[in-house]
Amino acid sequence: MRGVAWLAAACALSLAALGRTTPSGGAQPTSAATSVALDAGTLATALPAPAPALPTHIPVTAPNYEVLDAGSDRPIRILPAATASPNRRVMVYLHGYCGDVNAVGAFVPAATAHGTVLALLGDQPCKDKPGRFKWTRDAHALDQRIQRAIRLVNHTHHWDLDGNDVTLFGYSQGALRAEALVRYYGKRYPRVILGGPPRRLSVEHFKQVRAIAVFGGELEDTHDMMGGAEDLIAAGFQARFFLLPGVDHGDFGGELAGNLALSEILDFVSAPPSTAPGQAAMPTKVAQ
Repeated sequence: MRGVAWLAAACALSLAALGRTTPSGGAQPTSAATSVALDAGTLATALPAPAPALPTHIPVTAPNYEVLDAGSDRPIRILPAATASPNRRVMVYLHGYCGDVNAVGAFVPAATAHGTVLALLGDQPCKDKPGRFKWTRDAHALDQRIQRAIRLVNHTHHWDLDGNDVTLFGYSQGALRAEALVRYYGKRYPRVILGGPPRRLSVEHFKQVRAIAVFGGELEDTHDMMGGAEDLIAAGFQARFFLLPGVDHGDFGGELAGNLALSEILDFVSAPPSTAPGQAAMPTKVAQ
């Protein structure tokens, strides 16, 4: 499984980091019996400088997208499948509210091992964030955009991506739009990945979907995410909730953790339908 390879890489990096740690990294203890009077100047030089602020999210390398002109629509961002000749499988990524489409950089190898990736931009510009976009509620228009994008990519590259067998990956607001798409056009989207959905999923919207993966970060509120996955499992769907360790909303934990997580998630949604009546409702915590 792809997840095993990513886990081995994570362990190797962790061991390398431990090898660089000095045995005496902590400060020497100060005797409670000793008191030293320090003036302001001495105190300023004695105290260590404050640690630099850590970034809110771990930065990732921007994907090396091919950007395809779509005429009157927004440009289509393409990551070809990792195989020598792309197979028919395609994954469509829908970013979050005014989100960064380059967030895909956290999991490019895992995603392209699955198939060709198409990343679309939302249909409304964000006034306070130039170059960012959000999604309207028009599921029909979005489905048509996806189908046109697949046809245009096929025509341009002479590929045969299957517009009726799409793995749909929506994050945050994109997860809401993905849920709306499968509600009306579920036969086209048999595999669904929903990252950080902001509200509890509605079971009746997934009647035509084969497998649903829901995931969230350990540092965000995942109550409704887990609840939605539990509802789907109880109704007999092949569904599972995945917990990304140590990250908040909008973060995949960097490229190593992001690829490991998506590899496990794609293994799950791509597996043959389970014959068991249900699966454990407890979250699957992605290994690091």
